[in-house]
Amino acid sequence: MSGPLTRRRHRRWLWTVLTVAILAIYLFPVYWMVSASLQPGANSVNTDWWPTEASVTGYGEALESGGLDGLRVSILVALGSVALTLLVAIPASYSLSRLRSRAVSIGLILLLLAQMIPSIVLANSFYAMFNTWGLLNSYLGLILANSTASIPFAIILMRSFMLRLDTEVIEAATIDGLGPLGTLRRIVVPLSRNAIITAAVFTFLFAWGDLLFGLTLVTRNEMYPVTVFIYALSNSNLNTWAATMAASLVASLPALVVIFAAQRYVKDGIAVGTGR
Repeated sequence: MSGPLTRRRHRRWLWTVLTVAILAIYLFPVYWMVSASLQPGANSVNTDWWPTEASVTGYGEALESGGLDGLRVSILVALGSVALTLLVAIPASYSLSRLRSRAVSIGLILLLLAQMIPSIVLANSFYAMFNTWGLLNSYLGLILANSTASIPFAIILMRSFMLRLDTEVIEAATIDGLGPLGTLRRIVVPLSRNAIITAAVFTFLFAWGDLLFGLTLVTRNEMYPVTVFIYALSNSNLNTWAATMAASLVASLPALVVIFAAQRYVKDGIAVGTGR
């Protein structure tokens, strides 16, 4: 008995050590970012492993040089993208989940193809279109651009979830006098909460991490999203490495808060949406 038991313990310790090692590798860039942000004299090729003379001046420089404007723009664009994506994707997902036609399969294929279009192609097209419409350097332009990547994903995810809703409940709502919109609002949306939150979280993260649309559709400093601000800060001729790392760390916090706050709903939404 001792032999198999000892081997199981050894395997358990081996998996524990391996898991800790992998976790340390993934978290090391975060540690390096924190360490560099506390070293005012650091640069991209000369950063100490440990900040012997720690200072938070990098955070002040990042916020004073436009970091707050970048955070404001990114938050508004991300929230606007979530609102627009859900406004379009929820009724579209419900409609596609109720239809039984070959046209639905064609529509889903088109949605997948829309997601496969390179972002640089979309960015160039959006620049020409938004320049004509006067939407460059605007929140609406950035929201529309970011939503193009999120809406197909949200529709596919939520439709997969809504296909598994109890049809008897929906039919009972129809018999009770609820129309399509009433059924959607009072029955389908509450039952699809996990899938909707999952789509909202991924949409927020897509918009929050966008760099290409921000670089292409924005030319005024005060309208730079936080990712573009960090990119510009890292390419400046000033000694701003600590400020760049500080801005990167601050920009990571909203995304982390969203992920941790919604992780339970995201886990359930993905599990049910994939049929697990």
